[in-house]
Amino acid sequence: MNEYQVIARKWRPQRFSDVVGQEHIIKTLKNAIRQQRTAHAYLFVGPRGIGKTTTARIFAKALNCEAPEDGEPCCKCQSCVSIANENNIDVIEIDAASQNSVENIRDLRDEVLHMPISCRYKIYIIDEVHMLSKSAWNALLKTVEEPPAHVKFIFATTEVHMVLATIISRCQRFDLKPISSTLISTRLTEIAAAENVTISPEAISAIARAADGGMRDAQSLLDQMIAFFSGDEKEISEEQVLSLFGLTGSTDLIKIISSMFSNDRGGVVAAIHTLAVKGKNLETLFSDILNYLRGVQLCHLLSNPEAILESDADSIKRFRELGANINSDIIQILMENLSSVGRILHDAINKQVFLETIILKAMRVAHSVKIADLIARMNYLRKAGDLEFLNKIPTDVPTPAKTIVEVVEVPIVEPKPELAPESEPKPESEPVPSPAPEPDHVQEPVPPEPELKLDIKPEAELAKDELSPNSLWQQIVKSIKSDSLIDPTIVHYMNEANPKDFENSMLTVVFYEEFDPAHYSAVQNILPAIHKAIQNITGDWAATVDLIHKKGVRAIHKKVEKEIPEPEPEELALAPEKKEEPPLVDPADRVNSILGDKEVVDKIKEKEIVNASLDLFGGTIVDIHG
Repeated sequence: MNEYQVIARKWRPQRFSDVVGQEHIIKTLKNAIRQQRTAHAYLFVGPRGIGKTTTARIFAKALNCEAPEDGEPCCKCQSCVSIANENNIDVIEIDAASQNSVENIRDLRDEVLHMPISCRYKIYIIDEVHMLSKSAWNALLKTVEEPPAHVKFIFATTEVHMVLATIISRCQRFDLKPISSTLISTRLTEIAAAENVTISPEAISAIARAADGGMRDAQSLLDQMIAFFSGDEKEISEEQVLSLFGLTGSTDLIKIISSMFSNDRGGVVAAIHTLAVKGKNLETLFSDILNYLRGVQLCHLLSNPEAILESDADSIKRFRELGANINSDIIQILMENLSSVGRILHDAINKQVFLETIILKAMRVAHSVKIADLIARMNYLRKAGDLEFLNKIPTDVPTPAKTIVEVVEVPIVEPKPELAPESEPKPESEPVPSPAPEPDHVQEPVPPEPELKLDIKPEAELAKDELSPNSLWQQIVKSIKSDSLIDPTIVHYMNEANPKDFENSMLTVVFYEEFDPAHYSAVQNILPAIHKAIQNITGDWAATVDLIHKKGVRAIHKKVEKEIPEPEPEELALAPEKKEEPPLVDPADRVNSILGDKEVVDKIKEKEIVNASLDLFGGTIVDIHG
């Protein structure tokens, strides 16, 4: 009974033409063989399972072949057969992971001096050469730089950054690239047919995707599938491959990508949870999501994406269908937010939660409203005529005035000396000087210039944006009073307010603390109705009312009383016993002496009801009691 040989060894390439996906390397090596321009040291770099050691063996066969055919080994001579059987004494393979000491390299340095026994060259293939110690590298450095003419070195490594730069500079470096899924699928189909294995194309594509660019891994996975399912004498399906290796099918991937494009957050979370419960590899799922997004993006950008994408025609068709009705900017933002977190996902403790979080965050950013979209929408509305009112809004809103002064020419009138201003009386002997002319004031008529007359327009004729704060607030109160849905009591609370100014479409209204705080809160609760009322009255959609709660007279009075120090006991003792009558003080001065300044008086005079009472009875403020 013959010993079973695994597919990866049984189908290992024996000629340059059997190597898949490394045409740039094969062409260079074959030309070097044909022209007999081979170097003394080579360095093959690349990830695992893509053919570094295999290419080194084929190159060793071609170098020692007795009858090479256009740079290819004949695979028939004694040298080729012995190398293929791994029993050629002149082709030595060394595993640097286990033989990496300086003693091993010193022995090798002594052996290279001996001539080959049966071949043209003595060839040393050192695999995983980055595992050599620094002392071993130093011991090998001179030999690699100037080896004997009959010696060739072929190094292979997956970690080229760990190889000394002095070694790399003495070698011809060849970088082998990962093999595309299409080439792996083609090779696996040929192997399955030769092995009489029935397997679906979808299953082969899933295996090629799981191999991640490595032909050896793909062949090992195929070998595992044959051993696991071949006893059923049925076709190996995609579901079987996915269940065995924890991969995600195209149907589930399409469902996730569609939910991301439609901003269906619940659909994304549900799909990821279902796959996690089934035991799918979430890191592989994340990589597949990125590959699908890239495929959809390239189908948007390129007319022939198959030239770049390593996918079959069916996958290209799925990419086109997914991206048929989606904005390319959304795809780009999704990729920008997801492509940089792969390593973090690898180190995450709870991969499911982390994957859900980063995908939902990317969806939120991708589907949020952009400034460019708002500008485009505004321009569309402006062209449609829906934003004509924006053209009527002044760029520089002036401060509203109560009255408008209109200058009108009138007949010349001789000036009368006795009509001089009463506020500035002058002696009869001294002439009354004429005041300097100002733009908004009436100048004393001097012949032959005409006299200016002021024509004051009533407040009712003013424009809406020039309403006084008091009249505007009264109109707002009247509008609120007519609203049957608002408590009439709140209208009385609004009359307690103090309108201050109306500037830049904002009416400032002050409530002092003398009024009940509940009244202020009640008015504040109907602020939306007040905003609507002022916008209807002024015709300005941006008009607003700012309610302010300030400290009133009471607080200032208490503050001033607190600031006036009481006399010390020593001062009272030294005070004279004689009581003098206080001098007569003007009432206004009395208030100022009590309160320290005019701040309280000014506060009181701001009240309309106080001013109206003083004007009605001709009174003045004499005293204040807190």
